[in-house]
Amino acid sequence: MKIGRLIAVIAFLVFAASFRLTGVREAGASPSDKGIPGYLCAYTTLVAPWGADGMRMLRQGPVEYFAVLFSGWINPLFIITFIALLINRNSGLGGVLRIVVIIMFAACWIVFFNEHLHPRAGYFLWTAAMVVALFAGKLFPASRNAGQTSHH
Repeated sequence: MKIGRLIAVIAFLVFAASFRLTGVREAGASPSDKGIPGYLCAYTTLVAPWGADGMRMLRQGPVEYFAVLFSGWINPLFIITFIALLINRNSGLGGVLRIVVIIMFAACWIVFFNEHLHPRAGYFLWTAAMVVALFAGKLFPASRNAGQTSHH
């Protein structure tokens, strides 16, 4: 297995493990409050936009609505992008989706601000794992001229 692919797979496993850690904590919470685990954050942002509360949020605050919506889409889009890049590291689609996932991180910060949440270790590990998984092929490219010497 190529080093870039190995690092990407390890990063994917770290991404999965990060859901067990605290993702966010309310700003006014007591120090003993453990906060909200990442898996609950992911679930909430994935389903919240589709119910009656989501439609009310869309009418009252479209920016907030789309921030929650895009925050919920990050994980499925990341998994699709990861698979696309595993299949073909030089995929144009994978490259575009990789950038879209990175841009979508901004939606999380809008949600944090509006809901008075502070990101915790799980969020930072989740984010770092996705960035490493998506860019491991760029950081550790396969040698194109393996076995050949370079002439300058």
